[in-house]
Amino acid sequence: MATNAVTNLRRDQPRIVPESARDAATTSATRLITDLLRCVLWLLKHGIYVIGFSGTRSVGSVDRVVVRVAASPHLYILFGRDGCSWRQRRQDGALTIHTWFGERFGCRVEWEEVTSCV
Repeated sequence: MATNAVTNLRRDQPRIVPESARDAATTSATRLITDLLRCVLWLLKHGIYVIGFSGTRSVGSVDRVVVRVAASPHLYILFGRDGCSWRQRRQDGALTIHTWFGERFGCRVEWEEVTSCV
């Protein structure tokens, strides 16, 4: 957190005033938006179709951005070094849907693969 030194009543002891809540929120939002932009540009550069994105705040006030992309075999190559993980499996009629994710630039990139159970 950035601070500003403000002179107290005693000139020999500076008082430290914490950065305002508005400045902290602006800095955090700017960082999130910049990371989202970097992630989306990285995906587009590698030929991945971006479907959309969403943001949430967890109980511990941790902001999280999720970028949804179209499934592609190329995603396993892109996230191969850093890894991608399986998050969820669900049934929808005769279809099995697997949700995968990888991390890039502080954003979670998610995609779904659909297979037939028949």
